[in-house]
Amino acid sequence: MPEQISVRVPATSANLGCLFDCAALALGLYLDLHVTPRGDGGVTIHYSGADPQRVPTDATNLVAMTIRETLASWGKTHGFDLEIQNQIPVGVGLGSSAAAIVGGLAACHWLADRTLFDDELISIASRREGHPDNVAAAWLGGFTVAVQDGDRVCAYSWAVPEALQLVLVVPDYALLTTKAREVLPPGYSRADAVHNLQRAVALAAQLSSGKEDLHDVFFDDRWHQPYRAPLVPGLSEVLALKHPDLLGLCLSGAGPSILAFARANPAAIGELILQTLREGKVEARSFVLPADNRGAKGWNLAG
Repeated sequence: MPEQISVRVPATSANLGCLFDCAALALGLYLDLHVTPRGDGGVTIHYSGADPQRVPTDATNLVAMTIRETLASWGKTHGFDLEIQNQIPVGVGLGSSAAAIVGGLAACHWLADRTLFDDELISIASRREGHPDNVAAAWLGGFTVAVQDGDRVCAYSWAVPEALQLVLVVPDYALLTTKAREVLPPGYSRADAVHNLQRAVALAAQLSSGKEDLHDVFFDDRWHQPYRAPLVPGLSEVLALKHPDLLGLCLSGAGPSILAFARANPAAIGELILQTLREGKVEARSFVLPADNRGAKGWNLAG
């Protein structure tokens, strides 16, 4: 067993407009975990980084809970000192929970000296997180699609072209995923289903092809963004924005963060989104980010 286990997990943006509950993209913001085994069974947690007021450092901490419960399910018991360094804003649709679970599970395999298989980790993480899209992208990186069949998840990933520029805008408030789920309708019309499926397969085909030429029509969703717009002030106005270098806009996960795809001038596009949100009395931050094509799987896990 290594003296210390280090794990790096990227943020993720799920749904991507019409790919609701199907796909996600890994982003260049990171959760870094450093786990030092202890012989006495004790657990300590130290947290630094984004939104500390939203991250408990007691037994309810999601990383620590994932490690402790997973090891117990394998018949293993280990105390550990856990250091968390986090760049991922919490509770804003960037997969912070998925990153915590994926990172905790990866650390568990090293602590238990257990072989780590992609399908196993993604399936266990999906059962804990509730949906496979974020966890698959967090582990595999790049643009990832995921299919859930009972307790098993199949996931596939493609590298995102470096020329495709990503603009992330994060409002200064959190939105519970449970609340964002509650506003969704119990069913959809055939017309809306066909509308979304056409755009979903086109977007997935283009992103998996390695081409960066997207079209804003790919992101014209009818399944979740119109229903969540009242929970995200300014979202409708942002989604209607036009710019010569803007390729597409979508809500990130359940929101309230917004992700934009650009061919050039990402800072100007970020400022355009920020100004639109300010007109609705919402303050936010913007980031120009690369996609992360490595995922937690591609980073060195042994400290």
